[in-house]
Amino acid sequence: MNPESRPFELGKNRIEALSDGLFAIAMTLLVLELKVPELPHNSPNVIVFPALMKLVPKLGTYAVSFISLGVFWVGHHNMYHAIRRADRVLLWLNILFFMFVSLLPFATSVLNAFPMAQIVTVVFGLNLTLIGWTLYLQWVYACTQPDMLAEFITPAYRDLVRSRFLTYPVVATLTILICFWSIEISLGIYLLLLPLYMIPGKINQPGVPGLEAVGRENGL
Repeated sequence: MNPESRPFELGKNRIEALSDGLFAIAMTLLVLELKVPELPHNSPNVIVFPALMKLVPKLGTYAVSFISLGVFWVGHHNMYHAIRRADRVLLWLNILFFMFVSLLPFATSVLNAFPMAQIVTVVFGLNLTLIGWTLYLQWVYACTQPDMLAEFITPAYRDLVRSRFLTYPVVATLTILICFWSIEISLGIYLLLLPLYMIPGKINQPGVPGLEAVGRENGL
């Protein structure tokens, strides 16, 4: 092949390095929302305990945001184990993905500042939804490009990963509507979504032809 006719390619290592750094910063920024109560250093339990209990709502949003970022990092990491190369389109899909990831500490801060406003829950949910959709679009695009995926990827593997990546953004999109009825229920749904991504999927269950070894490698 003429070198000048080759499509633009970029090693995926640069994308993975940027991902690790950006997720580490975003996850660290989340903890800044947790402030030590301003009390005298000799305060007794009867004063310290109620002050700490007031932090419980912020601890809840911290847990949802932090674990969500962890889930998305694992998904992104697993995806790029299966992706062999990148092109300009995939690069810009990553840029959009990273933009929404870096925005989550801000969305979490706004939610903590105005916990009873439905619009704030919409902003928070929309942020999570956009992260999920841009992660999903990366996989969909990679599946349509010749030689972008590693040789061990089978059609069944592509479909299983696609369906797994699609679950979060679809449910998160629908959950945005629930916040106008109940903010607590919508946040609860976001929290309940996370364990679903920690449970091993069908891809590493025995009896699925051609997928068992791949699933063990990817942790899916």
